[in-house]
Amino acid sequence: MRIRFFIVFLPIMVVCFGFFGVVNGQTPAPQQEIILSWQALNFFPANFEGKALASPFSPILISVEATENGKFTDLSQSSISWKMDNKFLQSGIGLKEVLFRVEKNKGDFHIIQVSIEKNGMKSQESVLIPIAPQTLIVDLPYEGNVISSNIENTIKAIPYFFNIKTLNELSFFWQINDRKEGGKSNNTLILKTSAPQTKSQSVIEITASAQNNENPLEFAKTKVWLSVK
Repeated sequence: MRIRFFIVFLPIMVVCFGFFGVVNGQTPAPQQEIILSWQALNFFPANFEGKALASPFSPILISVEATENGKFTDLSQSSISWKMDNKFLQSGIGLKEVLFRVEKNKGDFHIIQVSIEKNGMKSQESVLIPIAPQTLIVDLPYEGNVISSNIENTIKAIPYFFNIKTLNELSFFWQINDRKEGGKSNNTLILKTSAPQTKSQSVIEITASAQNNENPLEFAKTKVWLSVK
């Protein structure tokens, strides 16, 4: 019985050791990760600390990097192909970044896809870019939005994500209650009011709007309310 036991057992051990030898002898495949990043090349205030949002008509610069086992890898000789919403955009050797323009409206999005072929291996990645509206914010440097009567109060309209280089490329429109003011390149409103005689006169509604002189479709509007003392 003992002889039969070893005759059966030894081949099993040989097979097992052979299997572990094959597994331990394999070289692990490099772990590659593709990193996509993008930036909107539109207008925003110098003190804006957030990421500029993609808005209609904005130029977008998107770039790619790749890492292997935690280290950046050279893509200068890699074939890189780009697509936007599954449609061909650009391709080339070492083409790590491309520039495109937003073609959709606010509330929509673009999907940018990249394909990298290196040493016979192909990797893909994609990123979704949401499209935000052009935005206008009225800066009110008054505590509680309360202004004083019979003095000049300065109010500024601050545009975000318009496709301009300077404020001079925008026209600003103001409406104080029912009184409208025509378009002007200056984003500053000097407001001087008399002392309110009634409770209704103590609240002022201000509507500010901005429009791109070269592209009227780029437009934003906002309202604020001020109390007069």
